[in-house]
Amino acid sequence: MYTLQPDFSFPGGVPPTPHQLHPSVVDKLDPVYKQFYADKLSTNSNILYTHRVPLAQLKAAGNVVPGQTPMAEMEKIYDIAIPRKYTEGPEIPARVFVPKGTPPAAGFPCYVWYHGGGHVLGNIGTENSYCSHIAEDAQCVVVTVDYRLAPEAPFPAAPNDAFEALVWALEEGPAQLKIDGDKVAVGGSSAGGNLAAIVCHKFVNSPLSERLPSIKFQVLVVPVTDCTANTDNYESWKEYEFTPQLPAEKMLWYRAIYLPNGEFTDPEASPLFYPDESFKKNPPAVLCVGECDVLKSEGLAYGDKLRRNGVECTANIYKGCPHPVMVMDSVLEQGKQLIKSNVDGLKKAFA
Repeated sequence: MYTLQPDFSFPGGVPPTPHQLHPSVVDKLDPVYKQFYADKLSTNSNILYTHRVPLAQLKAAGNVVPGQTPMAEMEKIYDIAIPRKYTEGPEIPARVFVPKGTPPAAGFPCYVWYHGGGHVLGNIGTENSYCSHIAEDAQCVVVTVDYRLAPEAPFPAAPNDAFEALVWALEEGPAQLKIDGDKVAVGGSSAGGNLAAIVCHKFVNSPLSERLPSIKFQVLVVPVTDCTANTDNYESWKEYEFTPQLPAEKMLWYRAIYLPNGEFTDPEASPLFYPDESFKKNPPAVLCVGECDVLKSEGLAYGDKLRRNGVECTANIYKGCPHPVMVMDSVLEQGKQLIKSNVDGLKKAFA
């Protein structure tokens, strides 16, 4: 049933529109979301049946999920190419958001961000709104990383790119970005949350951590933490198997493209599999999950493992919300609350 076709879609075809919410979740979703679904999403097969659409069609259409607020006004936004130093591959494109206001004497803090999209979709512009609002409200420079995507560049290209970008910010950021190198945090959404968690482990276990400043904070928004997850071993996968925008089948589709060689238990694909000793060295975290997201259980399990190992981790569950709660802040009050939780955590860490 779940074998990739030559066009990188799953078989089964796209049902006729308008697409209906599945009976198993319809009473669990926020009423505001359900109305938005009916008005804006129910005829968008690229968003709701991503996994059954030819991949080239998806890439051509872009991956900006409707529901985001307009971008905040920045002092400047510019694109850069991050040179590679520790892994093989090309330069890494990134976008820099500089907030209005007078920076501290040491420079603004820096937040390195990794976008969502299942390690398959998304690009440097997917989460511009979020990045601009974080930069404005937390008064920090945001660097969003355009890491390589599958199938052209499957695992481990994405974690390698993510790690290079983080280390560059720590090593070269003070000179190149005029930031405070002692105040660098990381974050990401979904696949990006997966990468944010992984780079924290990679960094604390690297000799580089002995000569560079520590990561001050991590923001994990609806993260992928366990690539062995399925409807048999995680409660949220079973309960929300047919949730909108990221049903279980779509998550398996992303996994099939990103991990074609089955590296499901490699900690650089599934950070929940890092040992306790690595977790103990992690920076404090804020974790955000949607109540109606298949990824809820594995995200909460990751937060539990951080706390069991003595790491401060605040976990927030957004009631009635499916996976893309972060990028629905113009529609859902919970989306606004999520961004505020990220801002509050960063401001505390940077203080």
